[in-house]
Parts: sequence; structure tokens; C-alpha cells
Amino acid sequence: MVRGVLIAALLAALGACAVMGGPARRPPPTAASRGHEVAQRACAACHAVEAQGVSPRPKAPAFASLEMRHTASLKDRVADLTSRGHYDMPALSLSPEEVRDLVSYIASLEGR
Repeated sequence: MVRGVLIAALLAALGACAVMGGPARRPPPTAASRGHEVAQRACAACHAVEAQGVSPRPKAPAFASLEMRHTASLKDRVADLTSRGHYDMPALSLSPEEVRDLVSYIASLEGR
């Protein structure tokens, strides 16, 4: 009898944990956060990719600068520059999704 009550109490406690949702889950990453990861991996050797800072290479504009957002179609410009290179910038192999995320990240820096 006591054993049955203990099992019932244990099951009730486990059920309460399930209803409460268990451990908190992280929301899925945003395009801008994925773009930040791309920027750190593929661009930070030459560009300042954070909201503030100076680029390691003087001719490479900081991502937060107006120069990075000067074209009407930043997505097309980033896709073109990364695939062909530009002056001293080497060509990079970025997927269309990585380009989209990178553009989203650069746009997120405006006003920071």
C-alpha cells in the first residue's frame, strides 16, 4: 500500500515537471545572428565586423560604416563582391543563405 502511494506520488511529480515545460529552450537563431557568425568566420580578418571598432586592414570598411550600406541593393553587392573578390579582397564561397544572413547582420548594425 505504501509502495503504491509512493509510486503514485512519483508519477504525479514527474507529470508536473512535464507540464511546467522542463528546461527552457533557446529560440532559433535569427538571420542576423547567423550572419554575425558568417562575418566572424569569413570577414573579421580584414573587416571590423562588430558594431564598433577599426578594421584590421585599413582599406576594408567596417561593417557598421555607411560605406558598407551605400548601395541600393546590399544583397546583390555582397553576393557579387564575395564571389568575385574586390581589389585586395579575395573571392569567398558563400551560399545564398549565408549572403542573406550576412546582409541581415550588416543591416542590423545601422543605428547601433
